[in-house]
Amino acid sequence: MGLIKNKRYLSLVFFWFAVFSIGGISPHKAMAHDHGSKMGVLIVGHGYFSENAKFFGLVDEVKNRLPDYQVDSGLHMVMDMTTHKMWQTEDEAIRRLEAEKVEKVVVVPLYMNTDSSTVDVLKWTIGCRVDGEPGKSDYLGEIVDCPGEYDALNDFCEHMGAIHRRFRPFSDSQYIATNAIDYHPDVSAVLLERAQEFSTEPSNEVILLVGHGDGDDAIDQDYRDNVMAKYASDVKGMGGFHDVQYGTIREDWCDKRVNAVQEIRDKINAAVNEGHTVIWVELRIASWTNAHKQEWDPPDCEKLGTKDLLEANKYIKANYLLYKPNSLADWVVSLVNDAVANNQYVKCSESK
Repeated sequence: MGLIKNKRYLSLVFFWFAVFSIGGISPHKAMAHDHGSKMGVLIVGHGYFSENAKFFGLVDEVKNRLPDYQVDSGLHMVMDMTTHKMWQTEDEAIRRLEAEKVEKVVVVPLYMNTDSSTVDVLKWTIGCRVDGEPGKSDYLGEIVDCPGEYDALNDFCEHMGAIHRRFRPFSDSQYIATNAIDYHPDVSAVLLERAQEFSTEPSNEVILLVGHGDGDDAIDQDYRDNVMAKYASDVKGMGGFHDVQYGTIREDWCDKRVNAVQEIRDKINAAVNEGHTVIWVELRIASWTNAHKQEWDPPDCEKLGTKDLLEANKYIKANYLLYKPNSLADWVVSLVNDAVANNQYVKCSESK
């Protein structure tokens, strides 16, 4: 009888130990390594993050939440176009991960829109070279063209002032890319904070969310309809503003920018004419558009801005979007968890 009681007691102890152990697992920590492989995470930011400590703060926060992973970071657009010398670029990070014997890497693009050329070029670098079409890469069955200029002699893709090489020639690791930010409620909260820094009478204020935009009409419209509209709805609901409107500048494409900036100008003038205060809030990671310091002269591609409206006090320029280092760490970890669970990585059969 005593033996039976002891067994029951030990069973209860093990049961409650298991319950508390499971309950103690943080939802913000990724699962264990994929079938024993050494796992890595590469967070890729825009090159202009080189002066932004918050980017590296985010990387450190992710490292804290993923202690079993080798977490590194790279900057997408930091390149000397004459010497091709790179500094903190994604391929240097790949070499560091390789040195740590990392076998599988989850690449997380810290960009606002998944459907953008910056994410495409990451897929291009991760993908496998297509036979007979060296300027293209096969990314898990998706054929991705070099979104810039392909250099056949050196086999690299020149995109937005940077050189990007395929990872495969110098890396035996396997890779998968996650989505960019797109919509995330943490970004809504930061946009609200930026508007409220200059808000004095919300019921009479029009918040104008302005994004970078894309050169492709369909991509630009889709982002406006399915991402920016959600942010506008969030900010209006949380802030009690008269209205929250949105638009894109499309500043890298001269032929698109004229109409895009004209739309922004029309929104500002219409709101001012109705007696509202306009607060311009950037829907960007951490950089300002040049529109505020450029004149308005549609025939001149270098003068397609809103400087005259700003100087006439027709709108208030809020601070640019600087996320808190821990605000998007949950997002990164959730994407890593999903990628590891999916266990689908690019595998190239060609020899290096």
